[in-house]
Amino acid sequence: MLNGMKSRTRKLHLLAAASVLALLSAVCSPLFAQVTLGGGRGHLRLLDAEPVPAGDLYVNGFYSVYVKKVHRTAYGSSGEITGKQEELVSDHTVNLSLTLGLSRLFEIYAHAVPYQDNQQDLWGPNGDTRLGIKVHIPNQGHALQTGFAGFVHLPTAPLHNVPYEGYSTGAYGWGLLGLATLDLRSSALALPFKISFNLGYRDLDWQDRYFSSAKDQLLAGFGFKIPVKSALVYWETTAEIFINQTDRMSLRQNLIRMSPGVRFVGPAKLIFDVAADLRMGNYRPDAAAIKSNPFLKEYAEWKIVLGVTYRAQLFNNPAPEERARTLYQEKEREKAEEIRKQRQQINQELEELRKKVEQGQQQVPK
Repeated sequence: MLNGMKSRTRKLHLLAAASVLALLSAVCSPLFAQVTLGGGRGHLRLLDAEPVPAGDLYVNGFYSVYVKKVHRTAYGSSGEITGKQEELVSDHTVNLSLTLGLSRLFEIYAHAVPYQDNQQDLWGPNGDTRLGIKVHIPNQGHALQTGFAGFVHLPTAPLHNVPYEGYSTGAYGWGLLGLATLDLRSSALALPFKISFNLGYRDLDWQDRYFSSAKDQLLAGFGFKIPVKSALVYWETTAEIFINQTDRMSLRQNLIRMSPGVRFVGPAKLIFDVAADLRMGNYRPDAAAIKSNPFLKEYAEWKIVLGVTYRAQLFNNPAPEERARTLYQEKEREKAEEIRKQRQQINQELEELRKKVEQGQQQVPK
């Protein structure tokens, strides 16, 4: 009897756990489909293999800030050096992106930088622009989904390779990324947990030789996201590595950052992001090192990132299962209409026959 009670208790616990996981998955489903800082469905920068739902337009804005103390040479009224003085330097960036789902297989996105500090002007100018497309390779019924994304980089900024930001040039560029996402919601475990991987190549100047230029970069990333109550917690590590500078640069001298964050639904169904960038590698080049190697630069050691996303549905492009269901319902409605017409015709014929019978009975002599 005791063993039977334990077995029933265990089943109740499993049912309760399954119910909680299903509820978390349902509540956070809209958050799983949110877009990155640069456009495209994913984490903060890391892309998922799947596109956003067909017909959905996502508009988001992200603001990031970094501050640090620097020591500058102080000069007197006559121009003589009087010593060192401490100053607080800040770096502010505003990102704006658009993402549109075209179908279950495609999404397009655009990313612009309306404002970016360049540490020269009092008011920072705009940054560069990126246009991209994602292609999903469906693996229906399986947890592992794959795809790829391609983008072109437009040098719309008046000044490039500004301090504390990623490396950039004043040339047109392009990139290609392989994408993989493991969605445990579609696995036997049925857990609301997603893991994503990105690996690709970026050419910062499409007029130079592909894969052999000193500016070529390897793009890599790994991350996961999981719901916690009504929010979505995500963590990612992304890297931009100069693949043809291994003899002059160590791995930690490249831009490698870890980015934890949380995403939640706020007022007016807006999606809010609160995240941080943490530089990995613990390397800060001095002026002499930067002068000897132009690919070395001082990246921001940390950043606070705040974002807001608005979603609108421009059109409805249902999945094949939904289209098949709609087609079946239309056929059933057509059959029902045909049966109704046949019944109406039979009723009319019966009514005419009844009238003829009544007329015949009236004509029979009594």
